Amino acid sequence: MKRPVAVLTVALAAACASPPPASPPPRPPAPPVAAAPAAPPVDPLAEAPPAGITPSTPFPAVTHRRLPNGLELAIVPRPAFPVVELRLLVRSGQATDQNQPGLAALTGRLLKDGGAGRFTSRELAERSEALGSRLAISTDRDSTRVSLGVTKGDLGPALEILDAVVRTPRFLASEFDKLRQREVDRVKDRARTSPTWLASMALYRELYELPVTVHPYARFDALPAEIASIRLPDTKAWYKKHVTPENSVLIVTGDIDVAEVENAANQWLGRWRGARPAPESYAEPRGPDSRQFLVVDRPGSSQSQVLVGALGPERASPSYPALMAANQIVGGGMSGRLFLDVREKRSLAYSTGSWVEEPAHGPMPLVLSAGTQTEKTADAVGALLEHFARIGETSPSSEELDRAARFLSDSFLFKMETAGAIADLTSRLLVLGLPDEAYDEYRRAVRDLDPTRVASVAGKHYRKGAEVIVVVGDAKAIAKPLARFAKVNVIDPEKDFVIRETIPKQ
Repeated sequence: MKRPVAVLTVALAAACASPPPASPPPRPPAPPVAAAPAAPPVDPLAEAPPAGITPSTPFPAVTHRRLPNGLELAIVPRPAFPVVELRLLVRSGQATDQNQPGLAALTGRLLKDGGAGRFTSRELAERSEALGSRLAISTDRDSTRVSLGVTKGDLGPALEILDAVVRTPRFLASEFDKLRQREVDRVKDRARTSPTWLASMALYRELYELPVTVHPYARFDALPAEIASIRLPDTKAWYKKHVTPENSVLIVTGDIDVAEVENAANQWLGRWRGARPAPESYAEPRGPDSRQFLVVDRPGSSQSQVLVGALGPERASPSYPALMAANQIVGGGMSGRLFLDVREKRSLAYSTGSWVEEPAHGPMPLVLSAGTQTEKTADAVGALLEHFARIGETSPSSEELDRAARFLSDSFLFKMETAGAIADLTSRLLVLGLPDEAYDEYRRAVRDLDPTRVASVAGKHYRKGAEVIVVVGDAKAIAKPLARFAKVNVIDPEKDFVIRETIPKQ
């Protein structure tokens, strides 16, 4: 570790919003105020669908339009769905916080809970409920989304609500003070009760460490003091810069007509004005060249949370399908290697799994996880490191690859069962900057994989000796035994994650 973890604080989502055995593996906590967290790219605990399911159903066609004010429309007519789902996607999220962690999430929450236009916050909720819907705002690393689902006849009233929220938020000081305190309380509660949150705070800092600056993804979440330092004018400035039509997309799916949506959107949102902000700077993180080991102290804990992470390629990389197959093989539910070995055979963890995060910019985090008892912590870490190395050093069996490819390809059908799901999948394409046909190309690619290709890709990114290992637990009991793997930095989450002690490799 090159410097203290003093600036720790997300997106998941962010990368990523679709994530069982009896005890599911821990996941990165939802973004700070994500009312509707972005679905992760793959549910690593689901089993493959029956072999008879056809993989040929394509993702529905997306019609693109642009209003005179610069607002993009992405329309997916689905007459079979008797509802209309709307997502107002702003292409800015927590990665735009810069030196004010928590700013984007707090501002997003304030757009709704602070009231907007002619509606108080209570009236916004009541108006949405009167339409049979719920107004939700979620903020992840790379975007902010305002969501509503209504019947076809209520498209106009739904757009009126969206227009008020994004164009005329009230920014009441009294509401801001309450929301900021709730966020401070939320983070304090996470620090007390969520080992996975603590582990993620350390993991993201190490994975995205840069020599002279802070990467936009290095902060998994904000610290209480950082949130408390945000002022109302800061939220107004973020809103003015980022919540603009040229920086946004209106996604509409369901029983609608393209021309009808275009006309209604222009009627309600056509008065919205604002340019797209300058893009953020995303310096290329390289990840560590040697094994980094952090113990986040949780005195008296009878359990430990373990995360082993590395950086993979960018989401748009041709290696993505093979990497997802490797992830599915190592951590894919009850047929995955981690479950069969670490949990079932060796009884070293009560939960275990793996996942791949999908940020919009730069390399993707590859993570293995385990929840274990304090006395089994060192053995559980050793088991995760074994599997981390194995997936990068040996080819999977044909049976493992067939099962993984079938899950990744065929289970996608179940992700298109509702208009809301299609709206969210379309949103994901737009956030990641992928073409409309990306899902279909991905499904074809995983069906064409062979073990040699998977091994080649995994070998480049699951590199033994270059992992970031984070363990949250009782440092007094676990730190010295863990030093057999690498030098251990013990960090104190109650003092802004500074290094408290360093234990040399034993």
